[in-house]
Formats: sequence, structure tokens, C-alpha cells
Amino acid sequence: MARSEIEELRARRAQLEEETKSLKKKQKKLEDGVQILEERISIEELEKQHNALRKTVSKLETQKNDLESKLKPKPVETKKPPKQTKIKKVVNKPKKKIHSVPKVGNGITITATVDQPLQKHKAVKTSRKQPDKKKRFFF
Repeated sequence: MARSEIEELRARRAQLEEETKSLKKKQKKLEDGVQILEERISIEELEKQHNALRKTVSKLETQKNDLESKLKPKPVETKKPPKQTKIKKVVNKPKKKIHSVPKVGNGITITATVDQPLQKHKAVKTSRKQPDKKKRFFF
């Protein structure tokens, strides 16, 4: 009886060792599964935070652009742009010399005016001076 009992105990021991191995494999698979699920959960939480931050940033950017557009002066609606005015020199015309001719028989007096030739003046155009070249420093 001792031998059969020893054999039963050895068989029981082998069976328990196999179950232990299978349980350890199952435990390892479950631990790996738990780690994977934990990683997925942390990734989902980070994605939620990321999306919330992205939405907040986009709202702030639109708010900033709206405020900047309010600060910029609105262009006055004009149909025509202002024209550049030309500066003209006013030239005093020389006085006309009047020559009178003695009366002709009907009582009509004939007068002739002699103009001195006008001096030709070039029209002065308003030209903008070229802006001074910007000084650029290279560091």
C-alpha cells in the first residue's frame, strides 16, 4: 500500500504542478492584459485632455483675432482715393500797355493791347522723395 500511495501522491503532485504551470501562464496573460488595458485607459485620458486643450487654444485664437480686428481702424469707404495736388506758381501777368489811336470819324476809339510774351514755367510736380534706405545690421 505504501507504493500505491506513493504513486498516487506523485501523480497528484504532477497534476498540481501542471495546474500550477497553467495557472501561472494564465496569470501572466491576465497581467499582460491588465497592463495593456491600463495603457489604453491612460492614452484615452491623454487624448481627451489633448482634444480639450486643442479646443481651448482654437477658441482663444479666434477670440484674439476678433479683438485684433476690432482694434484695427476700419478703412473709410471712399469712392475715389485722394488725388495728389500739384503746386503751381502763380505768375503775375505783366500789365498791358495800352496804345490809343486818335478818334476816327465816327467817334469810335480803337485801342490795341500789347502783351509781353509770357514766361513758360514748368509745372512743379509733387514728388515723394525716396525713403531713406533702412539701415540693416547683421549680427
